[in-house]
Amino acid sequence: MKIISTCPLCEENSLHVIEEDNIGTQQCISCGYATTSKFVGTKEDNEMFKTLPEEMQYWAKEMNDRIWIPSMITLPFGTLYPINIDGEMKWAYAKMIDIPEEEQKNYPREDGDGFHTKKYDTDNQNIFDEFIYAMVEMNETAKQNSVPESKIKLPKLKRIDG
Repeated sequence: MKIISTCPLCEENSLHVIEEDNIGTQQCISCGYATTSKFVGTKEDNEMFKTLPEEMQYWAKEMNDRIWIPSMITLPFGTLYPINIDGEMKWAYAKMIDIPEEEQKNYPREDGDGFHTKKYDTDNQNIFDEFIYAMVEMNETAKQNSVPESKIKLPKLKRIDG
């Protein structure tokens, strides 16, 4: 089931609520914060929260008996993530690029079977003040890479009249 609602953090009507495999996920495409059923409660008592990196814990927010954390989106053509710029959280978007053949030896695969041929270009990332603008750039990159719809696995949605 998928619902679009008002985000309790930014108050925009862009909160996507998805329930799948008994895990409820809430993702705001305006402010970039998300929560799941694993982040119920407070920062002090939630064990999952305590496993997050220190910076994510610092940027996390509590609202409606949930912990909200900045989103990280990783796709085959780019990655969108929070970044610390002079003590302030911003959003960065880095495209996937080819690694020149002569540099691939610097990027060994974790399984020991050869070298990576692509990487996220974090050296030339674009920085945004707001998540939604980083999403627009990611969307433009997706259009340029145009994955045929037949290869995209979409969730099955149930229509609710009302």
